[in-house]
Amino acid sequence: MNKTILPKINAIKRFTYDITSLRYVSKGPKPEIPSNALGSVYTAPNQKENGIVYDRKPFKLTLEAGKTYHWCLCGRSKSQPMCDGTHKDIFLKVTQRPIRFTVEKTKDYWLCNCKQTKNRPFCDGTHKQKEIQEASTIKV
Repeated sequence: MNKTILPKINAIKRFTYDITSLRYVSKGPKPEIPSNALGSVYTAPNQKENGIVYDRKPFKLTLEAGKTYHWCLCGRSKSQPMCDGTHKDIFLKVTQRPIRFTVEKTKDYWLCNCKQTKNRPFCDGTHKQKEIQEASTIKV
């Protein structure tokens, strides 16, 4: 074979091999599931009851690393998804307390607004369930 053609053929073979080894992925990697670093310090995350459904979709919020936040569990706060102290009103007879939490990285987080999440205060997709979607939203 001609010495000038041989390097070209080898280059074509390598290119063909590189193209055939490519794999296409239709979905991106699963998102990192955050956890409450203060969950073991405070007992509020262990409350058995959930609050009322405030909204049927989560709320995206930029949170700062190391800062302590108070997420509303009762669903009656006027500054959702954070607590404004409405649960302290003795006439409402609310038994849920806010969830104190902090995050390890400063970035956007999805906080639960249906108040039914198992990963308080972060959204775990519970709002997609039929009974949550059919629940009447009560905004006080």
